[in-house]
Amino acid sequence: MKTEETLIDFVIFETERLFIREFNIDDVDAVYAYAGNVENTVFMDWGPDSFDDVRNFIDSRLRHQISSPRTSYDFAICLKATGALIGGMGLYLDEKRMQGELGYTLHRDFWGKGYATEAALGFLKFGFMSLDLHRIHAKCDSENLASEGVMKRIGMRKEGETKSSCYTRVHQREQWRGVKYYAMLQKEYLNRLFDD
Repeated sequence: MKTEETLIDFVIFETERLFIREFNIDDVDAVYAYAGNVENTVFMDWGPDSFDDVRNFIDSRLRHQISSPRTSYDFAICLKATGALIGGMGLYLDEKRMQGELGYTLHRDFWGKGYATEAALGFLKFGFMSLDLHRIHAKCDSENLASEGVMKRIGMRKEGETKSSCYTRVHQREQWRGVKYYAMLQKEYLNRLFDD
């Protein structure tokens, strides 16, 4: 088992209860615990993943860490109290590195505790302050109210909703689904900081 001291070397930023770090080769089991779970991936257009899928995912994250210019910032969400990896969150940049899409998934045992919101607030700060992004956006299945709740709580505004526009897999079957879109501009984020 890795010690917290070793894990701290990979930390990108911290929040009150979490540290957000790069994925490493020892994370396969922890990632498989949520990525391989049917309930965890019900609204995702991927998964549930096999163990080999997860190993390939980790390999791809390691490659992204050394890519230049880097356009994928996919990090592990870990509890400060125990060091346990409980999910993943990322910012995926466009070609010009001016906008990013926020995506996230958390192990179902940690849903409803505010961890996704806490991590997402940290990602907004990272994206707008460290990466100097102009805009961060996110989307979710129109029935994924928990994910939409995260976007609302971090202050993103709804930009739109499509009806029956995405043919994707939900509940293990391909079907037409609606999508909700949320976003925030850097200037909106900065204005909010000065208003507080």
